Amino acid sequence: MAEKTRIYALLSVNTLVLYALIFILMPPGNTANYVILVLALAFMLILPPMFINRALNRMEREVDHATGELEATREELDKVRENLSSITTFDELTGAYNTEHFLNVLTQHRAMAERGSYYFSVAVVQVDQFSDVVDKHGLGSGHEVLQLYARIVKAALREVDVVARVDTDVFALLLSGATEDDAVMIINRISQLISQIQLADDDELEITNSGGITSFHGTEGSQELVDNATSAMQYAVEEGRDRVAGFLYEAPVEEGAEEVVEAAPEAEEATEAAAESDGGTDSGSDGNTTPG
Repeated sequence: MAEKTRIYALLSVNTLVLYALIFILMPPGNTANYVILVLALAFMLILPPMFINRALNRMEREVDHATGELEATREELDKVRENLSSITTFDELTGAYNTEHFLNVLTQHRAMAERGSYYFSVAVVQVDQFSDVVDKHGLGSGHEVLQLYARIVKAALREVDVVARVDTDVFALLLSGATEDDAVMIINRISQLISQIQLADDDELEITNSGGITSFHGTEGSQELVDNATSAMQYAVEEGRDRVAGFLYEAPVEEGAEEVVEAAPEAEEATEAAAESDGGTDSGSDGNTTPG
């Protein structure tokens, strides 16, 4: 509105100035010319603003319409973005996170642990009887068991913990501020809760889970942590299922130590060559050489 007023004011001022100059420059005594100029002035002060006002109103309506369409498009894009975020973050069947998101969160927790005194553990658990349920009762019943299992796991964890479905019947847990002993207690609590799962048409089938755990020692990558916990879980399965196993972590050999090991054969060969050149070896030697 203010912009319109400014346009009309500028147009009116220009018109008045122009006609004032014409009046001044006209020779006196010609009344008809004065009348024509007055009418022309009235015409210039009334009609052009009317047409300009119509044009501006039409442009405003077009802008408002375009703004409305843009807002509607933005809302649709926000919904699409939200749906895509859910698709790329959550497992559709169980509502747990998916593997990619779990690894991203795990990377963030590793960074926190590397910066300070924060610590965490990773557990990988599986539903032991999933294949049996599918074979006897069909995939639908198997999915129902997985959904119930995921719901129980979420209920057993704290808000700071993370659960993700990383395979058909396998879930990974990120346990914030938890030691391996804490992780064992958490999995045992899950085991107690899932033992209450009963299939409507099979009262004899008891659902159990096997788990593997590992803690972050400062050197493992995100995928390596999951792999280590998975190896421990597989060991628990091989030992009879319905149990928890821990991963035996071995610190990586330091680079300097690797160089010593690689240099040992060369040092031994050099010692043997020196002994041959001297005609024998020192008495009491057991044949092993330790590089200095």
